[in-house]
Amino acid sequence: MKKFILLLLLLVTWKVKAQNSGTITIGGDFDKFYPTVWTDGGWDNNATSVLEIGRSLVHTNSDWRGSLLARFEFHLNRYGNASDFINADIVQNYKHLGTQNVDFIAGWADQTLSNPGYGMVIWLRGGGTSYYYNSKYTTSCVVYDGVANPLPYQEYNGTIRTYKTMPDAYVNSNGLSRTGTAYFNGTGASYFAGNLGLGTPDTKGYKLAVNGKVRAHEIKVETANWPDYVFAKEYDLPSLNETEKHIQEKGHLPGIPSAAEVKNNGVDLGAMNAKLLQKIEELTLYIIDLNKTVQQQQKEINHLKKK
Repeated sequence: MKKFILLLLLLVTWKVKAQNSGTITIGGDFDKFYPTVWTDGGWDNNATSVLEIGRSLVHTNSDWRGSLLARFEFHLNRYGNASDFINADIVQNYKHLGTQNVDFIAGWADQTLSNPGYGMVIWLRGGGTSYYYNSKYTTSCVVYDGVANPLPYQEYNGTIRTYKTMPDAYVNSNGLSRTGTAYFNGTGASYFAGNLGLGTPDTKGYKLAVNGKVRAHEIKVETANWPDYVFAKEYDLPSLNETEKHIQEKGHLPGIPSAAEVKNNGVDLGAMNAKLLQKIEELTLYIIDLNKTVQQQQKEINHLKKK
């Protein structure tokens, strides 16, 4: 009963202080992100709440501290209402002084999964950093930075929250982060200028990185330097003795990466297909030469039989 009364008082306090715009300053340390709790003002209006958090001027609070424009669209669970989601659109610059990249947002969470409250948590960088906000519906913000309110704090009937030291993996520091799935039903081409990661945020510089299995009806790989040069007269075909020596010393065919190299670096399908074809063409030349030897030996055997 005491917990329920405490929750009601907290909700009433939020409603009293609720407004559509304002400024907050997060204390604590600059290298930490502190939880701030925002109310879902659109919930009782049966609508999506829209919260914008920004700092347009890069010199706010100190020289070159950084700028941020973030937009959150959300609808909270409130103890079992399943149409909940949190979508974020973040654009921010990096710190100009020093080599350390500076993010302002480290994550977010719905803190109403086990209670009928109205609170969404957003972790914002501290160290006396100011943020300006605008909300489609009236909202309020409670800051837990060890200054305005103590840390850690216990969600009502839920999780214990404290600061973060780095952004969570789901946070796209310069773009969209979406809760649901995406369908593009247009029949035209969709264009992605940057790199695309499926199952991984680290593409390692490749245009497409997939952490998992890939299934396709057809895959076409474009490659240059197709190894028909093996059949050219000037091609230096290694002898079988040289190939045998290389295998004994290295444990793999000449020109083919070792198992350790493949494990560490993967395989370029186009390049590997070319290398395998090169070995097939070399084998073909070996077989042709061997066949000539066998034919010559057979002629000699037949000649000896006749004698």
